[in-house]
Amino acid sequence: MKKNKPIIWIILFLSIIATPHVSYFFLGQYVDSENYENRNLIEKPVLTTENYKEYPQNYEQYYGDNIPYRNQLITLNNSLEYFVFKQSSNDSVVIGEEGWLFYCNEASGNPLEQSLGYSSFSNEELREIAKNLTLCKKSFEFIGLEFVIFVAPNKESIYIDKIPQYYEKKNEVSNAEQLIEYLKENTDIRIVYPMEILKQTRAENPSRILYHKLDTHWNNAGAYVGATCLAKELGLEMPNINNISCVPRYGNSGDLTNMLNISIKNGNIDYDLSGYSALNTQNIKWDYGTEIIYHTIGADNRKLFVYRDSFSSALAPYIASQFENSYFVHYNSYNQEQIFNYDADIFVLEMAERYVNQLKSFGISYVATNIETMDGKKNITISRAIPDVELRYVSISMTDALTGEKKTIQELENFSDDKNITVNEEDQGEITIYVFSDEKGEDLVNQTIIPY
Repeated sequence: MKKNKPIIWIILFLSIIATPHVSYFFLGQYVDSENYENRNLIEKPVLTTENYKEYPQNYEQYYGDNIPYRNQLITLNNSLEYFVFKQSSNDSVVIGEEGWLFYCNEASGNPLEQSLGYSSFSNEELREIAKNLTLCKKSFEFIGLEFVIFVAPNKESIYIDKIPQYYEKKNEVSNAEQLIEYLKENTDIRIVYPMEILKQTRAENPSRILYHKLDTHWNNAGAYVGATCLAKELGLEMPNINNISCVPRYGNSGDLTNMLNISIKNGNIDYDLSGYSALNTQNIKWDYGTEIIYHTIGADNRKLFVYRDSFSSALAPYIASQFENSYFVHYNSYNQEQIFNYDADIFVLEMAERYVNQLKSFGISYVATNIETMDGKKNITISRAIPDVELRYVSISMTDALTGEKKTIQELENFSDDKNITVNEEDQGEITIYVFSDEKGEDLVNQTIIPY
């Protein structure tokens, strides 16, 4: 028996190792093996005479990515981390108070630290953003569109008391609040930031949740409050959320629990809303990554165009109930031709609070450009990008990147036909097109910079 004992242990050990592989051969098609990570899993390496030294390490990485029951093992591990040790298995997710989860990824603006005032804009940055948005406003108004900015508050700004106490508040004012206050004091840009209304709504009815506890976004109740604020800015009145029906429903997951590979039974709270409009709103198209289109017979006949991110997914049906035609375009699929093809009357620039720094660069262009290289030359063609808009006072200048020399191509002239500029292939610099509303060139309404 003593002689057989080592053999028994070896057999037992091999059985333990082999069992998952054997069972997975039969059961693998029935278990969840989807890749939920934001990366490609390692492919099986092929042993060659060139890679034999690295092969063991490469195979180990491959095996780790393709081990049987991988998703189930990750879920088990992360569930132990969360439910037993109250720890997050993902550095981008923070476990807050009373079941709240928060997002703190640096690459996505880190809304947790942003709402605690960890960052601020310099005076120069504030002036730069104000200048750019003022030009945007003029550009849209020049072609007959209302221009409104809508900033959807971070969950962390509204439920800041649910953030763990070990996070210190650096400033009473976030960079978004700082920017919006500056814009309101120094420009006439129409901007909607419903943070105070959301806080007030929460205070009036603390039992009604306005954001997903397990997700980065607001729920239907929060989105509805945001929609009422936007509607008011656009001259329309919607019923207060306290005067409509809000029927709660519960869910087990959100984008933050997905990042943790867990689910929390009834941890998420949302609402089915009704009674906010007597009109019939029809959803014509709903594609999260591209377009959301609604039609409401008998509503305001101005055509609403919304440049959007994910927060508009919940906002869309409520604000759409106020307009006969509503068109919501995700920023990843947006191009400015859509505005004119749709014949919009109102342009709403919607973005989540954590992305307000992108307001430095947003804009539209009155001209389109094309650069072709041929026979050692760069041929630059400039043409009108907006149909049916007369460009009477246009100046064009050209700056050499190496010497800094600036040359005037056109000075306050009508722009009707395509303009062609040719430079040497090795030349680098930028062409700037200025569009003015007056013959003296004092009222700039649009500026486009073309690097070459």
